Amino acid sequence: MSRRWTQVSRDTEEIDLVGFVDIDESAARTRADDYGNADAATGTDLAKMLDDLTPDAVFDCTIPEAHTDVALEAFAHGCHVMSEKPMADSMENARRAAAAADEADRLYAIIQNRRYDPNIRRLRRALDRDVVGALTTLNCDFYIGAHFGGFRDHMPHVLLLDMA
Repeated sequence: MSRRWTQVSRDTEEIDLVGFVDIDESAARTRADDYGNADAATGTDLAKMLDDLTPDAVFDCTIPEAHTDVALEAFAHGCHVMSEKPMADSMENARRAAAAADEADRLYAIIQNRRYDPNIRRLRRALDRDVVGALTTLNCDFYIGAHFGGFRDHMPHVLLLDMA
């Protein structure tokens, strides 16, 4: 997941990724190298990195069980948070994180954006060229095998939590 966020960030002039945190520092270094910033800080301690770098925002690409802790730490350091879905591993943790965002007056965005997916863009071009005529109804169904492996194998109600 973080690879895609890094690629998009690299191509966005307004974003400068200054630090990469992972429980495996070599993975953080790999992602920094992918981004093309050999000078980017890497580490395993989020709080220390936030203290040292004072970023405006945190991109949270961790597993769902870590989302709440990452968000709470980021909000405590005055950062906005853009997070992979799901928001949290439980409703209680989702409420805690949302309350912390409100208290810190920070943005908390949980994102799975398909806006630039080539298939979506192709549909947009077809609509713009009136290929399908007047649009009166649009339905979208998402058909995909739900087994992705990894941490999702341990999540109860994976589709409700991860795909909602």
